[in-house]
Amino acid sequence: MIIDVSVKHRKTLALILSLSVSLAFTLAFAVACERATTDSLPDVTSEKTIKFGYITADQLHSPAVMVMKEKKLLEAAGFSVEWHEYIAGAHAIQDMASGKIDFANCGVAPIIINHSQGLNLAILSGSNQEGSSLVVTDSIKTIPDLDGKTIATPGIGSIQDTIIIRLEMMNNITIKHTTMEVSDMPGFLRSGEIDGFIAWAPHPANAVSQNAGHELLTSRDVLLNHQCCVMVTEDDTLKNDQETVYKVLEIYLDAHKWFLENQEEAVSLLVKTTGAKEDIIRQALTTVKYAYPPYCDADSIADIARGLINAGRITTKEAELDVFIKSLYQPGLMETITGTKRPD
Repeated sequence: MIIDVSVKHRKTLALILSLSVSLAFTLAFAVACERATTDSLPDVTSEKTIKFGYITADQLHSPAVMVMKEKKLLEAAGFSVEWHEYIAGAHAIQDMASGKIDFANCGVAPIIINHSQGLNLAILSGSNQEGSSLVVTDSIKTIPDLDGKTIATPGIGSIQDTIIIRLEMMNNITIKHTTMEVSDMPGFLRSGEIDGFIAWAPHPANAVSQNAGHELLTSRDVLLNHQCCVMVTEDDTLKNDQETVYKVLEIYLDAHKWFLENQEEAVSLLVKTTGAKEDIIRQALTTVKYAYPPYCDADSIADIARGLINAGRITTKEAELDVFIKSLYQPGLMETITGTKRPD
């Protein structure tokens, strides 16, 4: 069969072929663009992971950590975050030593102890001063009444345990130390298994509100303006990944500043995260001191270290304390970020 393709038909066929080629090119171009766009997107699996440790129900002592966690500030900056919770600072520092966490907020006492034992740590920022209280049974009215009594602390080497040691030395009394989780302390006090406990806010105020005992003193009565919680990392992390440390500290400082400038919303956040009633939170806040910028009180850190030396908890010589504190407390990044110099 002979097919006669007219000129008109040939033109139509040519047009169809031309359109087909054009469409094919357009589709290929679109696929190539999509592939190029997809390839240019960041690989979420390559995000920097930050492993941050904090202490159970310690939001009043480490408010910046609470704000960072609740408002996902680290994630907003492009980090992937692993949060690790600990019952005491000593446990957090142990995990830092084994590489399980990169940063932590906890009391300064366990940091001093571990630094003295050869774990090179770097305190980057303060968090709070003071903020702990001693709650005792109603039969204890004065400090001398504590002689021979059993007082619970969050752990050996904690700032609370250090305060009890200082209280013994100042008043020439002997106190039996026992350790337990802060959440268990009010129950053991009610049952008479302990005579009192010292813990961070808001646990003491909460226990008093439940008639578990009465507040005998606050930590400021023993160590006025004492440094309590701080932000810490390993010295190797500071030296080898300063860009990440700088960014995390910058976010931490922004969170701390937000807490101070938004007190009403901050109280609501504290109620949510601690489970304590608003009146308890407001009362507990009166026992804690905050500042901005949150520079550490280096003299207080030295004083705490001196107490640990006298108690036999660390072997650092008192004559070496100045060098010891300078090797531990590294405020340089905060000075750069805030544009301020730490107080002498």
